[in-house]
Amino acid sequence: MNAEKSINNIHDEDIHPMDQELFELGRFLEQEDIWFKENYDIKYDTYFKSGGLVKLFICPQSREKMKLAVEKLIKSNIEFKVIGFTSNILLFDQIEYSVILSTKNLTSIRKSDDVVEVDSGYSLQDFVRIAVLAEAHGYEGLEGIPGSIGGGVCMNAGAYGYAISQNIVSVDCIDEGGKLITLTKEECGFSHRKSRFQSNEYIILCARFKFFKGRADAIADNIETFHIARHSYQEFVYPNLGSMFSISGDPYGALLKHEGKIERIIYHAFKLLYKNPLIKFINRKKPRNTAMNNLFSGRFKHTQYTPSNKSLNILINDGKTSVESHLKYIMEFDRRLGDRFSIENEMIIGPAYRVDDGFQANHQKITSYLRSKSQSVAKV
Repeated sequence: MNAEKSINNIHDEDIHPMDQELFELGRFLEQEDIWFKENYDIKYDTYFKSGGLVKLFICPQSREKMKLAVEKLIKSNIEFKVIGFTSNILLFDQIEYSVILSTKNLTSIRKSDDVVEVDSGYSLQDFVRIAVLAEAHGYEGLEGIPGSIGGGVCMNAGAYGYAISQNIVSVDCIDEGGKLITLTKEECGFSHRKSRFQSNEYIILCARFKFFKGRADAIADNIETFHIARHSYQEFVYPNLGSMFSISGDPYGALLKHEGKIERIIYHAFKLLYKNPLIKFINRKKPRNTAMNNLFSGRFKHTQYTPSNKSLNILINDGKTSVESHLKYIMEFDRRLGDRFSIENEMIIGPAYRVDDGFQANHQKITSYLRSKSQSVAKV
């Protein structure tokens, strides 16, 4: 099925084996009134503003339609990738993806007494506002985190001592066999920035949260404080994926952990010089980490990547950096950190319908890198 043909005007004799599967899937989606687009350019629909064509981009409008779509995909033995807000995933312009399933249309929210049930596609930032209106405490640390409820639950998002899992009651999801199941908080396997859902064996449909009454003024004060703090170290000019690696504390200190004594002394001198309250106050209207970045610039020079002014640990899309440079930077950062920290950004290389010839070497490099990371995680 080439880009000019639509599902309604393709003749069976024109279809190759893989196209036949997608053609039949498209017919099923039309019959069930499940929202989808074919040959969809996903680039400007992603947080990082990257990604190639998608043969079938499916966005079910309800949990029931999501379950129908997943059952059909499993029954037809068609590979697919589930995405949400894409605020921590990197898709590649050079890959034409086959089937991507999005939760973006799952946005229902229901409140009953002190329990709130929220669909996986609902905005995390909007959810914080719902909690504020209900004077519910324990959600302040989600302030400013981009993404959806599903993505937040999957990676156990949080900050400032808070985590989305702390007030979770249960999670509804679809397992790898297409069956609808409910997992209790304990069954979700939450830990620091991790959960059972990262195994990709489950598709999160909704989560239930307990709302505990708090002091409205204290909740509002916390959110204001966290919002200002996040503004000071999070990139907001260029499309970005937030922190590449899950580091509790200072990424610069983590990078220098195994460097020489002189480098660590220089680093602490820089911190005293540029991170003291007076300098922070002077730079409050335009906070940045340029000086600290310059201290490390030589170590990443060969990657040909210009890092975010806010932090070396933030991957940005400046519209000029090549895929090769992005990849080299991620791998070099990973090499310097070692297995002490886990990568938060997910690189999506499949399911691929077609890969640009010039991108084949990078595709293999990414595949090898991801395989090595999964093996190191398994050993841990």
